[in-house]
Amino acid sequence: MAGASDAVEDRRRFGGELRQLREKAGRTLDEAAARLECSSAKVSRIETGQVAVRPLDLRELLDFYQVTGARRAAMLAVSRQRGKRPEFDGVIYDGYNLYLGYEEEAGEIREYQPYWIPGLLQTREYALALSLAAGSTSEVAERRVGLRMDRQALLRREDPPRLSVVVDEAALRRPVPEPGLMAAQLRYLAEAAGDPHVSVRVLPSSAGMHPAQAGGFIILGFPLPDDPKVVYTDDLTEGRLTQEPDRVAVYVSAFERVQALALEPAESVELIHDVAGSHS
Repeated sequence: MAGASDAVEDRRRFGGELRQLREKAGRTLDEAAARLECSSAKVSRIETGQVAVRPLDLRELLDFYQVTGARRAAMLAVSRQRGKRPEFDGVIYDGYNLYLGYEEEAGEIREYQPYWIPGLLQTREYALALSLAAGSTSEVAERRVGLRMDRQALLRREDPPRLSVVVDEAALRRPVPEPGLMAAQLRYLAEAAGDPHVSVRVLPSSAGMHPAQAGGFIILGFPLPDDPKVVYTDDLTEGRLTQEPDRVAVYVSAFERVQALALEPAESVELIHDVAGSHS
């Protein structure tokens, strides 16, 4: 069954992350097993995804490997999601589950998106049309939309992250099949831009070539200054996270440059409303 195989793959990826953390901490399988008071074979099965790690054991291992800050929070968030969100099994990209953990803990989210409206600012109807256009079945599309709407609760928290997005003008002008759907999405985007924690800028077509032409990306920053920034990118089949400082710096530079090329927030909202009128 697809759901079962997806769950195994999810455990394998998570276990691989734990193995990397153990090796980085210089700990052996036997030492980890002694910390959990279990066999080294059990720790090995956790790391290879044959069995799931219990939340209490996960906390113990993260303590033992001295994992702190955003990475610890992200892994604990992923563990919580497994218990709360079984309906999302089979609809999450490879690597996306870890991204969701980091996103929950972020204090700042910066996103450049050339192809569609960023997920945290999508309407339910637009998100559904987008998922169906990508080839999802109606059932999977509905579940993906549920996850996306779930994510948007971040922006309604008492202390929400700062969200800064740069959207290519082409994404605003791309038509959708349903009459009025894109106009409603753009009006929603313009309304969201009025939130003091949200910045929306449009990169106009007249900006020409720019340093982020390879595709969209998300940069996550965290409240603790010692926590490294995380960059997330994806394609049709998987998502990728990187914390490597040199690579992250390339994305930060690219975002800052496209942001400088983009319209000011007030001009952006004006253009969004103009384009919304053309979709009506």
